[in-house]
Amino acid sequence: MDIPVAFRWVLLALAVLQLLSLIPILRRTRRAEPARRTEARLDLLDAASGLTLMTGLALGNSTVMLCGLVLMGSAIAAKGVRTLRGCRRT
Repeated sequence: MDIPVAFRWVLLALAVLQLLSLIPILRRTRRAEPARRTEARLDLLDAASGLTLMTGLALGNSTVMLCGLVLMGSAIAAKGVRTLRGCRRT
């Protein structure tokens, strides 16, 4: 995969922004309510997988990119299952 250097710098800047977005999510994981902690952990997995995906894309490493896609897919699936369970309870 051949990505121009300018786009690699853009991807690096986006990865740094993604890394900074992890700070509020980490704060939410320390809350006392178990339901909110679980939701925050899923958000953390989603953000970390996006960071992994962007890093793999920027470095041109398809293995890291594939790992990020698998993690992101599992996070989205877990959020979907959680949402469906919440809809069925009401």
